[in-house]
Amino acid sequence: MTAIIKASAIAATIGLALSFSLPAVAAESAACQASWTKMDSKKTGYVMHSDAKNEMAMYTKSGRKTAGADRITDKEYMDACLSDIFTPAK
Repeated sequence: MTAIIKASAIAATIGLALSFSLPAVAAESAACQASWTKMDSKKTGYVMHSDAKNEMAMYTKSGRKTAGADRITDKEYMDACLSDIFTPAK
């Protein structure tokens, strides 16, 4: 019986933690999507490095490389954005 109570307490704690973090992740995802939509105004699915100089500087500084030599794709951008590499250090 004690094991069931402990397991329930752990599950409740995990559930509570997730309920607080999920809205933050959703908001972050929406912010990343909004910034990508603004950058990819032509809706091509990629942005040339020359059109995203600041983002590309932070991208390469983080040790990442894009698959294309001259462009960043929407997936590459979103992965990097959700990893928070485009936020300037404080």
